[in-house]
Amino acid sequence: MNARRRFWLGAAAFPFALLCSRVQAQADLLQLDEAFRISARWVEPGVVEVHYLIAPGHHLYRDRFSFRTELAPVSVAAIELPPALERFDPAMGQKMRYFADHVTVRVRLADGHRAVKLTTTAQGCAAELGVCYPPLVRVFELPASGGRESRRERR
Repeated sequence: MNARRRFWLGAAAFPFALLCSRVQAQADLLQLDEAFRISARWVEPGVVEVHYLIAPGHHLYRDRFSFRTELAPVSVAAIELPPALERFDPAMGQKMRYFADHVTVRVRLADGHRAVKLTTTAQGCAAELGVCYPPLVRVFELPASGGRESRRERR
């Protein structure tokens, strides 16, 4: 096969190879609930731990967490996040702080001895595929803080 013919065969095959790699990346992309598993539980009166289990190759952005309650007088008084990893994120065009593997966030509630609906929001990406997920929003119905774990999660 001469060089010219090899060139044109390679040029014709390139878009097909690119398409195949995109199809494979989409096939490898986990669903939101598979990429990030979340649970919430009381750990002491007025303190809820929200635990995120993060799939390999994925991460959650530290600055994309938020928490709120549905009804006054129970409100979010403080959020305690552990130290995060940091790297330049080409998708965001800046240095970002993130969590990989897992993260536990402590949410302190003012007047947190009552039953409460806690709405959690987080956002992350499939780092290896360069795909970001929409925000992960979950509502946990927590019994009065004498109870232990959340039994109901709403999407």
